[in-house]
Amino acid sequence: MLNRYQAKKPELNFLLQSERAFAKLLGMKYACALNSGGIAISLGLEAMKRVLFPDDAFDKIRVYSNAFTFHAVPSACVVAGFAETLKLIEATEELVLDLDHLEECIKEDLASGRFANGKMILVLSYMRGRVPDMHRVLELCSRYEMQLLEDSAHGYGCSFDSRMCGSFGVVSTISSQANKLVNTGEGGMVFTNNDEMQAFFIFSAGSYEELWRKHEELAPPEDVCLKYKCTVANKSVRMTNLQAALMVPQINVMQERIDHHNAMYYYLAGRTSAKFEELCGEGSSKRVVFIPQAHELVGPVYDSLQLRIMKDDGTAAQEELPALSSFLKMMQERKYSIAKFSDPANARNYKSWQYLKGADITPEVLPKTARALLNVCDLRMLCHDTELEMEKLARDIAECFKSCFVN
Repeated sequence: MLNRYQAKKPELNFLLQSERAFAKLLGMKYACALNSGGIAISLGLEAMKRVLFPDDAFDKIRVYSNAFTFHAVPSACVVAGFAETLKLIEATEELVLDLDHLEECIKEDLASGRFANGKMILVLSYMRGRVPDMHRVLELCSRYEMQLLEDSAHGYGCSFDSRMCGSFGVVSTISSQANKLVNTGEGGMVFTNNDEMQAFFIFSAGSYEELWRKHEELAPPEDVCLKYKCTVANKSVRMTNLQAALMVPQINVMQERIDHHNAMYYYLAGRTSAKFEELCGEGSSKRVVFIPQAHELVGPVYDSLQLRIMKDDGTAAQEELPALSSFLKMMQERKYSIAKFSDPANARNYKSWQYLKGADITPEVLPKTARALLNVCDLRMLCHDTELEMEKLARDIAECFKSCFVN
């Protein structure tokens, strides 16, 4: 029963149960479970190329994506064949895609004559659950006939204006790797409403002969499946039924996890502010900012914490604060897996993406992103955190800050 196609009873087909549940959650017609979120993005791009741009060369399709995200995202763009046309878009202070910069880049590309309206894809990553103004995203997609792929590895469960993230794009993806809202160790899914793309996903993942029929209502019509069955390379990237068995019960409590994560986050924010005032002096709480969502219509999932350490006057520094590394080291000595995004070795820092063109990953090319990542500390939260643990974390943040920053 570990192979999805060998489950003998419906109640033991955990993959189909998981796909149905996630597709329903997002309001998408189709879901296909894979062995990682990265391969989900790659297959999503490959499907978009095959179905939407069948006659266009790769070098005629511009792909835009976040300059601030996990390196699996640009890696997936490279794997899908878009290394030469990938354009990184700046991040804002709220760590979301800078939509003004995106539109500037689109206009520059059109003016150059290299790319045309309708020959563009936006791979939008909700890195650390940060969601931009999706009304404007869709408006830009409509205006420039740009196709949207959502990387919801950190964004599923989030919403914008009451619509689930992962339901806006032609394709969307999730990850169930460790530390995600749903954790199966490794794994991911890809979603679409497009019959031909779903057929591509099923056969790319590893279906063959008549096994596509075991996807039941999540398989496209027979004529579509027959079109793709023998014309798609098998990448053998299916999720195992064992991973899906871990997924099903977590989906059932996902909303409870979201509510708990958010409650602990807000509790921690309040207690950290209070501890700063108590331990570091009156007015000191302005020196630590829990980075907010970029838009009031975002329904958040705070399963991670991003703090920006500020200058004495409560404003953002234009360079790394000298005591930041000492602060992080002290926190790490207290057994917290906290890191800074500005570290060039951090896989979320564009400087570490050295498989891209060197000229595209410099602070001179991405100055706004470089500034946005300065003095930002990142810490993952756990679904079983308690108020007692948040109280301890707040005190530890304040004590380590006092030791390193307060003279």
